[in-house]
Amino acid sequence: MPRLVDPVHWQVQTEAASNGCFETMRAYHGRIFRLEDHLDRLYASAQFLGTRPPSQRRRFSRQLVHALERSGIREAIVRVALLPQPQAEARPSIVVQQVQLPSASAYRRGIQVAIVPTRKFSVASITPQAKYSARLGSVMAVMDAQLRGVDEALFIDALGYVTESTASNFGMIRDGAILTPPCWLGLLAGITRDVLFELAQMLRRPIYEVPLTRHDVYNADEAFLTSTIKEVLGVTTIDGRRIGTGRPGPVTKQLRRAFDRLVRTELRLSR
Repeated sequence: MPRLVDPVHWQVQTEAASNGCFETMRAYHGRIFRLEDHLDRLYASAQFLGTRPPSQRRRFSRQLVHALERSGIREAIVRVALLPQPQAEARPSIVVQQVQLPSASAYRRGIQVAIVPTRKFSVASITPQAKYSARLGSVMAVMDAQLRGVDEALFIDALGYVTESTASNFGMIRDGAILTPPCWLGLLAGITRDVLFELAQMLRRPIYEVPLTRHDVYNADEAFLTSTIKEVLGVTTIDGRRIGTGRPGPVTKQLRRAFDRLVRTELRLSR
C-alpha cells in the first residue's frame, strides 16, 4: 500500500529545489586532492545557477575535511551537494564513502566506449560548465552504453563533434601530441582535465584543444578518459573500432604514472 503523508508536515518541493549543484572529490590517504579547485568550480556553478553558496568558504572547506576525518575512510570519495533554500544560503549535503575504482584489468587492458544518440543540453541553452544536479542526459547515456555492451558512453554535439563522457573528459594521442575537445563545444572542465595540461608541460608533450570528429577519434593512436575517480584510463575500442594496438598506449601509461607522482608529491604521500 502507498504510504500516507500528513499534508500538515509535508511540503511540496518548488522549482527552486532543482537548481542545486555538486562536486565529487577524491581523497588519497585521508587527504583531499585539489580541494580548492573543486570549491572554485562549485562556487562558480552556484553563481551560474543563482544558488547562494556558504558565505564562509574557509569554514565550509574545514567542514568537508572534518567530515572526511570523522568517516575514518582513507581512500574516499567526498561528495557535496548544495541544496537551495528559499531566501537563504544553500544547505550543504556531504557524503563520504569508500572509493570504487575501475578494476586493475580495466587499466591494464583499457575499456570499450561507444558514441551514443543521447544528447545533453545545448551549450546555447544551459552551459555544461556548471555542474548542476540534473543528470538525466548522463543517466540515459549510461543506459545506451549498457545496451551496446560497452563500458562507457561518449557524447557528440549537434554538429557531430565529440564532447565528453557521462562523467569523464575525453582525450586522444596523435603523432605524440595530446588532443582534447575545447570547453566551448559544451563540456565540463574537469579538475583532472586541468591537471592533464600540467602533466603535458612536465612531460614536454604538446597538448592542444581542438574539435574532434568521429573520424578523428577512430584514427587516434591512443585514447583515454580522465576524471576524479578514473584518473587516466585508457580507451581501446570506440564503436567497435580498435584504437591503436588495442591496448593502452605508451603516452596514456606515461600520463597515468605522472598523475600518480603529482598526487603523491602534492599531498606529501609516501609510497
